[in-house]
Amino acid sequence: MREEQLTERVSELDRDECAAYRIKRGDDDISTRIIRGVEDIVGPDEDNTAWLYDSIDPDALDTIFSPKHDGTPRDDGKVVFTARNCEISVRGNGEITVYVPRNDDPEE
Repeated sequence: MREEQLTERVSELDRDECAAYRIKRGDDDISTRIIRGVEDIVGPDEDNTAWLYDSIDPDALDTIFSPKHDGTPRDDGKVVFTARNCEISVRGNGEITVYVPRNDDPEE
């Protein structure tokens, strides 16, 4: 049985020379979704299994977007960083967009 696709190509968000992908929402932490989503798009990095740590602290990223102490969601805010030659944009509402240079785009 095939697992549901974690990412989707969103051509209307393309910009400059980059193809846009959206990582679908799920129950996993933000950092886990990013790792799984980027590897779904560009493939695993066999030489560096902890590649996200090279760009950002995954625990801090998860904390930034976790619910407030009173349980209300953090809908505001945005963090943008680069990892694995991709620009990754994370919004407070849980939306994650990955911009892949066209020469690295697996769709082409």
